[in-house]
Amino acid sequence: MTVGEIIKYWRLEFNMTQVEFSKLAGVTQQTLSRWESDIHIPTIVECVRLARALRLSLDEMFEDLKL
Repeated sequence: MTVGEIIKYWRLEFNMTQVEFSKLAGVTQQTLSRWESDIHIPTIVECVRLARALRLSLDEMFEDLKL
């Protein structure tokens, strides 16, 4: 899975809209949309923020990442 696919997977797993998840993570909906579309990739700090928003570890959130 790509970073964007993983972010979208977890958002849907928690039954959240992009607006809800973006507010929880402290980013704009447009930013979240760009990440989910793999147009941009979040920084490590932003990845930590996303994982914390869902109460997941970074390892748990991105365990299926294909490099």
